[in-house]
Order: sequence, then structure tokens, then C-alpha cells
Amino acid sequence: MVEAINVLDLVSQAVSQGSIAELNQIRKRNNWIAIPIRYVTQPLGQQGETALQSSVRNGHYDVVEFLVGELKYQIYPEWAKSIDKVPSYFTWTNLNFNKVLPPLVVQSPEMEVIRDIANQIPIVKVIEYLIDPASDEPCQWLEFVLNSIVASSASRTDKIVAFELMGVAFVFKPRNGVWRGVQCWEQAMALRYSTVGDQSAIPIIPDLAASSLFVDRKKLIASPTSLQKFKGEWRLGYNLLEAQTQALAVSQRIVNQCGQQQRTGIPYSFHLEHLMRYAYRCYIHENQLNCSLNIAMMILKQTDDFRSGSSLKCIRIFAETLDLLLECLKHQKLKIKKGVEDLSFANLLVVVKFGLAILLNVMLLSPVVRPTVDRWQFNVMDQIHRLILEHLGRCRNNPAEIQQLKDCLSPYFRANNLKRFTSLLHLAIIQGTDGRQILPIIQLFLEAGADPTGIDTNGETPLHLLSENQDCFQSDPESYEQVFQALLDAGCCLGQSIPAGKTFLSILNGQKSKCVSKFRFHHYLDPLVNVVLPLACVCAKVIRHKQILFEGRLPPRLQSFVSRHSAMEGDIVINTG
Repeated sequence: MVEAINVLDLVSQAVSQGSIAELNQIRKRNNWIAIPIRYVTQPLGQQGETALQSSVRNGHYDVVEFLVGELKYQIYPEWAKSIDKVPSYFTWTNLNFNKVLPPLVVQSPEMEVIRDIANQIPIVKVIEYLIDPASDEPCQWLEFVLNSIVASSASRTDKIVAFELMGVAFVFKPRNGVWRGVQCWEQAMALRYSTVGDQSAIPIIPDLAASSLFVDRKKLIASPTSLQKFKGEWRLGYNLLEAQTQALAVSQRIVNQCGQQQRTGIPYSFHLEHLMRYAYRCYIHENQLNCSLNIAMMILKQTDDFRSGSSLKCIRIFAETLDLLLECLKHQKLKIKKGVEDLSFANLLVVVKFGLAILLNVMLLSPVVRPTVDRWQFNVMDQIHRLILEHLGRCRNNPAEIQQLKDCLSPYFRANNLKRFTSLLHLAIIQGTDGRQILPIIQLFLEAGADPTGIDTNGETPLHLLSENQDCFQSDPESYEQVFQALLDAGCCLGQSIPAGKTFLSILNGQKSKCVSKFRFHHYLDPLVNVVLPLACVCAKVIRHKQILFEGRLPPRLQSFVSRHSAMEGDIVINTG
């Protein structure tokens, strides 16, 4: 019992700190495949909140997703058993409108988790937290969440919204999911027009501006009559794209209304995911290039509204949509001029601006959750780097375009310099396999405001990365010298250290000692290996070695200079020349 209490305290502490790493350690120490449901459902700490409630209140999206994943892992098998008890005529592979779907209701303690958060936060957030449109199975998790909401004490209005959004989720599943989605909308309509207990009807207020983006006004589902008409037409035509356009209109209406009520336009990942999937379908299967392009732009404009409390899923959606936008713009030019796939400069700027907006979104995240989106961040950086590199190769002698690129890049570099993690400048050096290409882009980034002394996620500066990447310049030593000099001129310091205590010079020394043949070591670096540091660098290293307090005691520039140096190792050699 004492052990169980201790574990509960540990879970509570990890949840309050938003630490998935600690939750994984707890699971590993206790040999659990998944954290037992009771630790998710039991009240934690003095406030008496469950782990999910606490994570939701603190805006720890990554912990919420982790805990929901633990629930899914354990609920799926139990839910499968409940489906086995359903009458034999029901199968998810052979649904039709002539059969009534039996209720799949399993009253269990797990449902209380859903009920708890349904009573604590807006229902649209409940759905965003619990539903992953990309991977959740309709006959398992979606049905579980739907039945949990039915069993909850959520208000009539919340249940209407929940039914409508769950209907959207089902419609975007395989064809038979549309049938279940329509049932959800029918349940929502029944609640809207119910007059039981002297209730008043809550008719739909169509958002015509939003709906017109997807559905003709005359075909919009806005009443029981229009819903039954759609249902009959869908049975005859099985037009999946039309069903999905209706779903997007429903979702957009709810998002807009909630945004007006809360006076916020924060991106809603549940809706954005379905928008993106619809746009990809239009591009790949329906040959509707303009529709796909417009939706991609609509999604990416939401990067302006991203906040630190927004769902981390938005970063992935933005990054995948950027890929789609790029494909659409290339395809558009290909249709206009056969055989030409290069972007126009105007379109390149559009893609780069949205890409940089995504990177700025990542900077809003706390260091704890930032690794969660590392993959998408680097995908976007790589895309921007490649596009600019290609453009510089074609248009180096266009000062006006170069200046526009600098103006576009400057806000990103200013923000990155403050956050101090991997930037486009670091990436350019890492991927600099062609010396003739790397120099122009390095100069562009430096002139746009990139910090030449900034450290990446591994604590390395551009100069450290250049020293480690010197093999790529064996065939073009002149470019290496030019890049090296450009970094020095921009403010790099040979004595700047990385967290391991190594400086650029010590890395070079170690590299040379490993070289079997002198030809493998860059001739330009030979004289630098035993270079004597300037007196200023030696003084800075002595200050760090003696642990002399300097913060707040030196002018800002000198303070920054000293902080970039490691402690002095070995004998102190002073260059008096």
C-alpha cells in the first residue's frame, strides 16, 4: 500500500511538471506496459484532480496525449470484447441504412475519465485532446469516446457540439464511417429540436461565409429536413468528397462560433487535420488543384494565431501542409508552362514566409516539449534551405530579390538569436557539401542577422560545425577559407567553447591527430592548430577557470564575450604580439 501511494505521488509530480520522460521512467521501474488506468483515474495531489484534469488545466498537451495513449492501449482490448457481444448482423465492413446500429455502451471506470474532463473544459477542447483524426480506429476509440460523452453529465449544448464533431471524425474514416457520422448528426439534431422538459429548440445558425468555402448554400445541412435529404442522396450516390465537404462546413461553423465566444482564433488541430486531409484528397485523387491550394493557404495562415498553449499537433499539420503548398505551386506552374517546375520568386517568398512562421511557432514552445516537434522543425528548415539555395544558384545578381529575402529572414533570426537553438545558419554549414553554393547562403544569412556565435541544440556554434565538416571542402579549399573568414568577420571567436569545454582550436587539434595522411587535413587549418590566442581570450578563459563573478559587473558586450569562453586548460600561453 505504501509503495502504491509512493507511485501515485511520483505520477502526480511528473504530471504537474509536464515530464513525459519521468512518466516513462516510472513505467519502466514498475515493469508496466502502460501506466495502469487507476493512476489516470484517481485524484492526485491536494486539488483532487485526475492526471488528465491536471494536464489539461496546465496546458501540457504532450502529457495529455501520452496519458490518452496509455488509456487507448488498455481500452482497445476491452472494447473489442464488447463488440463481440453485438448482434451478428452488425459488422463494420458491411453497414447499410436499413439496419439500426446497436448501442455499444460499456459502463466502466475508464469512462469517468472522459466525463471528468468533459465537465472541466470546453467540449471542443475535449474532442481535440481525445481524438486523433489520423490514427484513431472508428470501431474502437471513437466509439468509446462517443459513448462516454453520451454517458456523461455534459450539458445539452455540449453534447450537441460533441455529436456534431464526432460525426465529422467518423465521416473522414472509410466509407462506412459516413453512415455512423450521419447518425451522430441525427442525434445532434434530435437534441437541438427536443422540447422535453419545456426546453426550447436550438436551431443551427449557419455560418454562410465559412460554409460557402466548402458547400453550396442550398445544399448545406442546417435542419433535420436538409440532413434527411443529404442522407438519401448519399445512399444513392456514395459521394465521399461531398460528405467530407459537409463535415468541414460543420466543423468550421463550430470553430468560428467558439472563437467568437472566447474572442480567440487559436488554431484547432482537430479541424486543421481534416482540412489538410481534404486538401490532399483534392490534389491527389480529384485533380482539384485550386481547391487544394486555397485550403493549404487557409491552414498556413493560422500560423499567425499559434500560441504556446496551442496543440503540438498543429506544428506537424503546418509542416505537412507546407509540403502540399509547395507541390501545388510547382504543379500550377507546370500546367502554365510545360516542363518548368521551378517556383517563381513571388511563390518562393510565400513558401519561405510560411516556413519561417512555423519555425517561429516552435520558438514559442517550452524547452520541455520542443523535442516533440524536432522532426517537423528540421523538415521545414531543410525545405527553406533547399529552396533558397536553388534560387541563389539562379538569381545571384538580382539585388532586389536578395534584399527581399533578407527582409523575410531578419525577424526569424532576431527571434532565434534570443532563443539560441539550431538555426538555418547551422543547417547551411551542416549540409554544405558544395563550397561554391554554401558561401552565398552563409553570407545571406549573416547579412540577414544570423548570430555567428549562436549555439545549436547540441551546444555547437557555426564555427565548431565548420571545423567538423571540413572534409566536405577537400575539393574546394578556397570556399572553405572564404566561409571561415566570413564567420570570423561576423564575430566568431576561436576561443568560444561548447558545453563539453572544447573550442574550435581544440577540435581541430584532435582532428589532425586522427588523420593518417596530412592530405586529409585541410591545408588552411594547419597554421591554426597551434595558434596563440589573443590576450583578451586568455583573460576571459582565466575568469572562467577561476570562477570569478563577472555577470552584472562588466559592460554587456564584455559580459557576452567572457561567457562565450571556456575555462582555461593547461598552461596559459599569452600572445603579446
